Amino acid sequence: MQRHQIVIRDIKEIEKDINDAMAGVASMLLDTERIYQIPTNFVYLDKNIFVYLDKNEEAFESIKFNSPASFSIVKSEKQGGKEITYRLKSITINGEIRIVDEQKIIDQIKEMYRLKYSSRLSSDDYEVPENFIVCIIDTSEIKALIEEGN
Repeated sequence: MQRHQIVIRDIKEIEKDINDAMAGVASMLLDTERIYQIPTNFVYLDKNIFVYLDKNEEAFESIKFNSPASFSIVKSEKQGGKEITYRLKSITINGEIRIVDEQKIIDQIKEMYRLKYSSRLSSDDYEVPENFIVCIIDTSEIKALIEEGN
């Protein structure tokens, strides 16, 4: 099996892939020093990832806010040639997770979620459950790779 990796440096290409993705995996530390991973939908704004976390989830109270977190997106494609049989693109956003408390940003994220995931609903009809809290992964680093192989 042969494989090789290519680092993607074009931020426009990376941001297009992030915006095209419908879901990813958020990873964050818990008080117990364990890593909590949750598949989730998201929106991307100003180079940061925004997600809703359910404050009624058992793990929510244990999340170490203001500590390192990451968000990963993976896209894979099968290739038809003999030289390359698969192509995997991965994007990892590293940063710090925090609860968003500024109402203007909360409202903006709500509208972005509506447009991305429920565009058929009007702003008036779109509701976010009360137990959902907007959190930001405040980006410090974005890494993107393409891996190809057979």
